Order: sequence, then C-alpha cells, then structure tokens
Amino acid sequence: MARAKKLVSPVTLFAAIEREQHEALRRLAFEYRRSLADVTRDALAEYISRHLAPRETRRPVRQASSR
Repeated sequence: MARAKKLVSPVTLFAAIEREQHEALRRLAFEYRRSLADVTRDALAEYISRHLAPRETRRPVRQASSR
C-alpha cells in the first residue's frame, strides 16, 4: 500500500473525546492498518463534506416569522 502524501499545511488539533470514541477509532485504525490520525482526518473530512454540501442538497432552514 502506498504511503499517503504529507499534509500541505498541517495544524495540530487537541480534542477531548469519549473513551468509547477513542476505542472505536483505534479499532478502525487497526482493522484498516492506518494511523489513528488518518482515520480521524477521514472522519472529519466526511463530516465537513456532509455539512458543507451545496445548498440544494441540504434541508431548508426554517426562517423566523416576522410579526
């Protein structure tokens, strides 16, 4: 398996997560033979792509009614 390219503009992120989340990430990293950082970056990329999808594929935001 080819090694991934180095990050272009790396930023170190320190985040507290639940023990169960950490264990799940560790299991996935071990299963796919990838680093914990790689699995975390992929999870973040997926989350970001889903939440920053083009407006037409997102649920409409309810507007506050003006009275």
